[in-house]
Amino acid sequence: MIIIDQRTLQTFLMAAEVENFRIVAEKLFMTQPAITSKMKLLEKELGERLFIKHGRNVQLTEFGRFFYQEAQEILSQMDKSLEAINRYKQGYQRTIRIAISPMFTETILPSILRTYIDENPYVEVSIQVVESIEISSLIENGEVDIGLSCIPGLSNVKSIKFHEEPVSLVCNHDGYDLEIGPVIDAKELLENHILFTDNHPSYWSNLKEQLKQLIPALRMMKVNQTHATKRFVMEGIGISFLPKSIIQRELMEGRILEVPIDFIDVPSSSMYIICKPGLPIEKEFVHFIKNYHYS
Repeated sequence: MIIIDQRTLQTFLMAAEVENFRIVAEKLFMTQPAITSKMKLLEKELGERLFIKHGRNVQLTEFGRFFYQEAQEILSQMDKSLEAINRYKQGYQRTIRIAISPMFTETILPSILRTYIDENPYVEVSIQVVESIEISSLIENGEVDIGLSCIPGLSNVKSIKFHEEPVSLVCNHDGYDLEIGPVIDAKELLENHILFTDNHPSYWSNLKEQLKQLIPALRMMKVNQTHATKRFVMEGIGISFLPKSIIQRELMEGRILEVPIDFIDVPSSSMYIICKPGLPIEKEFVHFIKNYHYS
């Protein structure tokens, strides 16, 4: 039976990468003879040579190159196992990996997570923030268990619409008094300000087509993140159309204004659960989100 400790494998990988035992010794605060001895013992345990000398450096043998890949796999699995043990010791019994679009980080996700974690203290939640268009492939490849997206997934995954909300034209407040000020003219606003576009992946194509037909001289600027768009609007740099959940707090605090617009069909914004049928934890989380109350 071959017995190899984690430290020896890590030393071997480092030696294989830098191809110099002296450099490995310096990095590990050991002597070069100690590194040489450790590698010799590893070769004896495996029954094959791992390195050949090449001047002051070393190079992997054919067997060494093969073992390099295996050593990486062994250490990776050891890390995964240790992580699982630590999670269990911390009280976690299951893990759910979630991919979310950036928009969710500043809208519904914090309240959903807080409630879910409170109700499921033994489930560890892992979050990846990626663009909506990337979520389907992560689900399909098994890199995450579930996705929360602004657009439906591709045909090879399941998409469940769980929330729909209006989209509003917004501008900065700039001291405007809603009670005594005149009604803001949406068309005049669009004619005289930069319109930030493409901050949401689903509704901008149709919206831009409508607006360009009515306002040929419309000035547009692409800003592909909702939080950046909102910040630019608050600074008075331009205006935009944003989902209601994105702007709810700023509207309540009087930092931006919602402008009525009736000469175009203003779209709505939808939210989707992206998943593959499978593990009970996924079904449980899907059920939780679908039954969550959105304010």
